[in-house]
Amino acid sequence: MKKYVISCFISLSCLLSANQAWAEEWPKERPIRIIVPQATGGTNDIVTRLIALELSKALGQSIIIENKPGASGAIGMQIAASATPDGYTFAVASDSIAILSATKESLSWRLGRDLIGVSLLGDQPIGIAVSGQTPYQTLSDLINAAKSKPDTISYGTSGQGTNQHYIGEWLAKSGNFKWIHVPYKGGGQAIIDLTGGTTPAAVLGFAPLLSQQKKGGIRILAITSAQRNVSAPTVPTLSELGFKDMVINQWVGIVAPKNLPPAILNKMSKEIGVVLEKPEVKAKLQEVGLTAKPMSANEFELFLKASIQRWSELNKTLQIPID
Repeated sequence: MKKYVISCFISLSCLLSANQAWAEEWPKERPIRIIVPQATGGTNDIVTRLIALELSKALGQSIIIENKPGASGAIGMQIAASATPDGYTFAVASDSIAILSATKESLSWRLGRDLIGVSLLGDQPIGIAVSGQTPYQTLSDLINAAKSKPDTISYGTSGQGTNQHYIGEWLAKSGNFKWIHVPYKGGGQAIIDLTGGTTPAAVLGFAPLLSQQKKGGIRILAITSAQRNVSAPTVPTLSELGFKDMVINQWVGIVAPKNLPPAILNKMSKEIGVVLEKPEVKAKLQEVGLTAKPMSANEFELFLKASIQRWSELNKTLQIPID
């Protein structure tokens, strides 16, 4: 029995020593890459580049951003899931990626199984907006118009099966009306068509909508957060307007291939947390609509599981096909 205890103690000591060695040796003289499974210029890409710049300084190592768009983010996540878990490949996850993980059975990867949480970066509400060229001043105006002429009002989102698509269909089901979904390959073109009046409405991230509202091209009728946003205090929440269950934000975080040594996982999570606490970083994130919300690796792992569970339940109700 004593020999067994000593053996276990030695094994545990060796494991702890190995993890400590990983932490001390990492990162070496080679760049760290962060895979963004969307095209350049979107909110996730902008946020990642901002964090990577500060993180590079903290780690004393160069960080490369690789954009790998396609298949609603599945391509980039597959690359990350297949990477060697040595601390030199990370990826950006979001609620849209959680939707994929929760609903698309053909995926060869899963969040929480093949990709583990490192840290949440932040979140922002989703907004329901209309073109400034429409007469709709309130969400009730929009819903009443859709009820009076079913399937005549269209709304744009950043893609089929995205969080925004889910919110649009959830709102229609809860409000007992019908409208036409117009999926775009990203939010940029959706914003252009909204401001131009090509599509009368849109369900998109709050930040780009707020930017256009300030220019006078659109009106944000409601947001999905629990409280009103300080940047647009006159815009009500869906909960205030009677849609009590529709409190949900779109988020962005960092994940890594499974089996990443705990010492590296925890060090990366800690350094991201330090970066996110910097006032100047918080301010820059706020400029793109994101509220910084650092989490430990364990906290983010639980967050991922909860997010996947919620989208799985919504999918059972809404039955939205994923491209």
